[in-house]
Amino acid sequence: MLRKVLTFLFLLYNISGDNMNLKKVILDDMPEGLNDLEKARFIYLKLALYLDFSTKYNNTNSVEFLKMSYSGTNPENQREKQIICKNWAHIYSSLLTEAGVKNKVIDQHHSYVLFEYDGKVWVADATYGSYTDLSRIRYGDSTFYFGVCVSQDMNKPLNHVVPFNSYNRILDEIDKKFDFYQVKRESFKKLQSKLEEIKNSDKSIRQKLDLFFELVGVLDEGYYEAKDFVRNLEYDIFNDSELSRIHGVELKRTNQNLEVDIVQCIYVEQENGYSYYLLAPDKTVKKVTPLEITKLATLGYGIEGKEIPGVVFPKKFQAGVPFKKGLMYKVSRNFVPNKIIDYEEEQFKTY
Repeated sequence: MLRKVLTFLFLLYNISGDNMNLKKVILDDMPEGLNDLEKARFIYLKLALYLDFSTKYNNTNSVEFLKMSYSGTNPENQREKQIICKNWAHIYSSLLTEAGVKNKVIDQHHSYVLFEYDGKVWVADATYGSYTDLSRIRYGDSTFYFGVCVSQDMNKPLNHVVPFNSYNRILDEIDKKFDFYQVKRESFKKLQSKLEEIKNSDKSIRQKLDLFFELVGVLDEGYYEAKDFVRNLEYDIFNDSELSRIHGVELKRTNQNLEVDIVQCIYVEQENGYSYYLLAPDKTVKKVTPLEITKLATLGYGIEGKEIPGVVFPKKFQAGVPFKKGLMYKVSRNFVPNKIIDYEEEQFKTY
């Protein structure tokens, strides 16, 4: 009897109309007349708009970590926007197969996809690196992990791309066929041009940061995509001496469903102390006071490892331990500033 009930609930969950059919959404939007490389490129770019890397994966207990490592995927019934490398690789592979592109998933310590075109082995790996292609595509930057593979032997796979300009030119020409990505590329180039003015100014590091965050505006969904995008731009704007004074510490909260929210506290060293900012997906980067930062603890956020100079943060993060909204929370929440209440919204999204 119990088995029948569980089976019914499983089927009910999986036929939910709220779940995303990525095959339909992406493949129905694919232009006609594309060759296999163009199909692989379109799917690679389009898929990155729908998925974020999981904040839970490296911030949970061992049991949940293993569950995620062995979880399956169904691109026709995708409920969760947050994924790990294995999920992404199998979703991407399934979409390639549906589009008629032969491919192979490489499941090692890290998962990615290989496919062949015009006698060469190509690699696609949107979740790799400190600045992933999930983030690059989302914000209109050029991709780094899609191209001709260094290893041309399918039996000796690598996820490294040959850095030849000729291949980059091929991809640039293909990308011109996809308006959604070109719009993002143009927006990114305009942002780069404006940031160049900040870089060449004689303003203080704090003034540069204020102008920088104002230009960036509202960040997209996905914590790691947002954080990596901002950090990469900081490398373009600031010199080594300035970068050595800009730091980030993560404040994390485990929700009742064991999903994890993360807010990054960015602080910059100055002659007269520190300036503080909070970065989170779907929001602007906000300038805050030490007291406002500590109020995040009321909302369940804890600090892990590093300390924030000038801030006494009252709560430690414990991986896999959910935050309970008890009586103390209900009372103390009334004293949380409106600027900080904004971070009470859970970052984990479902379709």
